[in-house]
Amino acid sequence: MEFKYSISILFSNIGYVFKLIAWILLSMLVTAAIGAGMIIPIWRVLSATTDVNAHVIALKECFSQVWEGSINMRTAAHDIVPEVIEALNSMNNNPSALAGLIIAICFLFALYCFIRGLSLYSLSDIINKLMSQNTRFGFAGNMVFNLKKNIRFSACRLIISFPIDVAFAAIMISMAIVFYQLIGLFTVPIMLVFSVVFYSLRAILFSGWLPRLLYHPDERMLVAFKRSIYYVKYNFTDLFKAYAIIFTMIYLIIYLCTIPTGGLTAIVIIPTHFFLLRTVELIRYYRSKGLSFYLDGSTVVNTVDYGFRPDNQEAASSADNKNIIHEESAENNDKEDKNEQE
Repeated sequence: MEFKYSISILFSNIGYVFKLIAWILLSMLVTAAIGAGMIIPIWRVLSATTDVNAHVIALKECFSQVWEGSINMRTAAHDIVPEVIEALNSMNNNPSALAGLIIAICFLFALYCFIRGLSLYSLSDIINKLMSQNTRFGFAGNMVFNLKKNIRFSACRLIISFPIDVAFAAIMISMAIVFYQLIGLFTVPIMLVFSVVFYSLRAILFSGWLPRLLYHPDERMLVAFKRSIYYVKYNFTDLFKAYAIIFTMIYLIIYLCTIPTGGLTAIVIIPTHFFLLRTVELIRYYRSKGLSFYLDGSTVVNTVDYGFRPDNQEAASSADNKNIIHEESAENNDKEDKNEQE
């Protein structure tokens, strides 16, 4: 239910995806501008003190061949993975520069997540108003109006998500290095399954936070997150199924369409999945509270099960009363017939 209705709401409000694309591109540009001043000096030191450049050139040639279509990605993986491992081993010859590079990458990743996260509260607020009131709000106007909440939510979310993301990246890199040496290209499907499970669980962890903030605006950010965990616990199965479908579709679309579309698929699919995640968590919240919502301008979804809806219960009770009256009248008629016969 959550996935099906979220797709319907997405296609009814596809314009917000393009606004999200603009915001994500702006976040990437700001991060890249700051990152250039940090990464370039460190990379020059690594290039001068190690032979990492030779491995980077080999990787560029390999990706160029994939892009030109002369080899496929499966064939290229036999060259890409060993070159990446050798590049990491080469950079390890200058541990101080490598440590500086890792710190700079972590800082830039955190900066990008913070800037991108400034849109999450506003996006959830916009979707909530679409679902509850069928009312549209401008994306930029909502971000300005809720600027303080956007900043506080993005900062608090980063505090929780950043250690999780760093640990996941470390695990994935270790898995790629170890498993590739043992089972080769069979590492790829294992890592994809692991990624789908991880990102689904990560999305579930935060799924009750924004709905809680929207309907309890007086609560502090971290208090709302703590209290949202109880809601998530009782909706775990439905949320996991919806998120697993979303992330599986994302991986398949990116894998199949990135090269044919020149990378445009990734630019569109990332904001699309942000919209879907916010929609799924709100649909699940509406269902848990028994609230109805607009699917589009003319369709309202009643989340209460059919047998528990007040109108149906009243109709059922009135039907029962009619049946009782009919049975009583039938009994009375039988009694009158018997008396007349006597």
